[in-house]
Amino acid sequence: MNDFIFASSSPRRIEIVKKLDLNISFVHHEYEENNNLSKSPDELVIYNATQKAKSISSKYKDKYIFASDTLVFFQNKAVGKPKNKKDALKILTKLNDNFHLVVTSIVCLRSHNTLFSKTKTSLVQTNNMSTDKINKYIDTRYFRDKAGGYGIQNKDFDFVKGFFGCYENILGIPTCLIKECIAEINLEKIYNFSSCRRMR
Repeated sequence: MNDFIFASSSPRRIEIVKKLDLNISFVHHEYEENNNLSKSPDELVIYNATQKAKSISSKYKDKYIFASDTLVFFQNKAVGKPKNKKDALKILTKLNDNFHLVVTSIVCLRSHNTLFSKTKTSLVQTNNMSTDKINKYIDTRYFRDKAGGYGIQNKDFDFVKGFFGCYENILGIPTCLIKECIAEINLEKIYNFSSCRRMR
């Protein structure tokens, strides 16, 4: 087993992190996110990510365990992943033709001790999509397992009009924070890190 464990089974996160060439193993975490806690956006995504890492830490003692959590915040309220088609329609209608924040955390634990915890925040502006187009998108079921019910990378449903901040943060895994973490705790030499993409 590698020294690096990422507490995630998200295909999107796995694909992006693998490009960093860090030889990280991926393990499904055993924590269900709680987005209704009385915490600030930064505190909430750090808390959820920390609990994900802790949920598997006893099985991987002395390993460096990374975890991440992404949430959309609209009018100061957390918006998680849609539970079903009805919930997806409600969320996307709310975010439609408006602005919202995307906040993602990266944490790193070893032997139950937190070595690193930081967040990235991006401001996203959405296009004005018709209800018919939203419903057709929902029928594809692409909304599943995505904070806010959309993916910025999905060009078939071009929901994002523009953004300020880190593109990878909106994707759900800011690799710049992983790089910063490893540099800060001096784990190993860094190769092949992607850069933050700014406003397009």
